[in-house]
Amino acid sequence: MKKRVIILMVLILGIMVVGCNKAESWSISQEYKDAMSKGKSNVIEEEYDKAIDYFKLALEFKKDDTEAKNLIKQLNLLVEAKDSEEDGAYFLQLEKIDKINEIKTETDVVKDKANEYKKTVLKNIDDSIDSFEEEINDGKYKSAQKDLEDTIEECKKSDSLNEQLDRCNELLKTCKEKKKASKIENGASSGGMRRRTETSDVTARTSVDNNNYPQFGPKNGDLPVDNCG
Repeated sequence: MKKRVIILMVLILGIMVVGCNKAESWSISQEYKDAMSKGKSNVIEEEYDKAIDYFKLALEFKKDDTEAKNLIKQLNLLVEAKDSEEDGAYFLQLEKIDKINEIKTETDVVKDKANEYKKTVLKNIDDSIDSFEEEINDGKYKSAQKDLEDTIEECKKSDSLNEQLDRCNELLKTCKEKKKASKIENGASSGGMRRRTETSDVTARTSVDNNNYPQFGPKNGDLPVDNCG
């Protein structure tokens, strides 16, 4: 009889322990889900620092969670990309956005924000290329060529910039052609100026030489007038 009572008590205690563990596990799982949900909501609201804090909180409830870790990596890259805008580091921004898209996550909430911001970055790059075209139109061929060559090298690093790369190559070709034409025109202009200068020098020397010979004055008839002193 006593053995049956002991066995029964052990079973009851075992059930209670299992139940408590399940309840605790459910509580932790729910807290993890809540933290992840709030973090995603903050991303949508573009409150990235708060989102990072919530994803870090989620890691406290579920250590080594790949999803939370990768979302934090993506957000850090996105914050860095946005901070680089003031410095005009557009290609660095694009590089960070491309890295965000390479990180695997179950949710695309950060990727969606990054790709939305990517449109702004591409527009800034297009505006820069517009300024290079203005330099060409203003005859600033040397600076325009340097800017275009640098931009071409950067565009080659990203598949997202194929359109910009094609445009820069066309502008560089135009720049070199106009630069060459300008040199030819300036050379022809300089040559013409030298010829006019040489002609003027010859005329001046001839005039001086003529003044050194005797001249006939109208009042002296056939008598020569000596201008040589």
